[in-house]
Amino acid sequence: MGGQRHSKNAGVMGSESLSYAERKALGFGTVKERLGKDSLGNYDDCCLTLMEAKDPVVTPDGYLYSKEAILENLLAQKKSIKRNMEAYEASQQAEQQKELEKQAIAHEAALIAFDRRNHLGVTEGVASRLEAAIVKEAEALRNPGGSGAKSVMAIKEAEDRAKELKAFWMPALTPDVGNKVEKPDGETRCPASGNKLRMKDLVAVRWTPVPDGEPGKHMDPITKETFTNSSKLVVLAPTGDVMLKETYTKCVKSEGSYGGKRLREKDVIELKTGGTGFAARDGQRVQTKKYFMLGPGNGLRDLRGQHQGGRSLGGLVFNN
Repeated sequence: MGGQRHSKNAGVMGSESLSYAERKALGFGTVKERLGKDSLGNYDDCCLTLMEAKDPVVTPDGYLYSKEAILENLLAQKKSIKRNMEAYEASQQAEQQKELEKQAIAHEAALIAFDRRNHLGVTEGVASRLEAAIVKEAEALRNPGGSGAKSVMAIKEAEDRAKELKAFWMPALTPDVGNKVEKPDGETRCPASGNKLRMKDLVAVRWTPVPDGEPGKHMDPITKETFTNSSKLVVLAPTGDVMLKETYTKCVKSEGSYGGKRLREKDVIELKTGGTGFAARDGQRVQTKKYFMLGPGNGLRDLRGQHQGGRSLGGLVFNN
């Protein structure tokens, strides 16, 4: 007993699987990596081009886009929806046609069986088998990829032969699933949030530029404070003006209007601003993770990132 236990603990035959420590050393599982502010973009970057937004527009969820980029994306989605809908409708028509043909064949087979029972005096069992055989033969003729049986006798022989086969995975026994086309989603969606988005939902953004010679690009139209990636910004939909959230709360919200236009709660859009690299503000955005089934250090994957797995300490050597 002791010798057998020692043999298994020694890692020889019968104990080739990796231990938990060895798998962790090879990077098995979820690998996490910290992102810096350069990976998160700036507050005025387009979510599609990842550059400064040209002719910026914002969605009701607060995602900023270049007008040209988002319109091209929505147009491409519409074209894709049209193609998918045409394919779905063609598939539905083909299914309906198949069903009609199947019903016509079943009706004709029932008439033939009825004729045999009443004029030839065949029994009910024989008539039922004849009816089923006619349906199967017609199905085989309609399906070129089937067993290829061309007569009632051939169908019966094929059935008897199939019963004797032991390999269920043989092509002659595998069912034909067919290409079923699912009904496509008819709504265009925001590339960033995945929520429904239409062209008329986009709100044109109007920045207030900083005076010449001063640092920064945009500022609050009321307090004249320059925007940074750490600024919390809101867009007022009726006018398109961008201001600090704090300014809106203290100066505009109580008035209920801005620039001579009435403001409702849904007209205030909180902008998804850029990243600072600090987890206290950006939360989960500063961390990315990926699950590895084998591990990045197993020799089949590149060793990248801050948390790459080291070589195995259990005697396993991989050429990485």
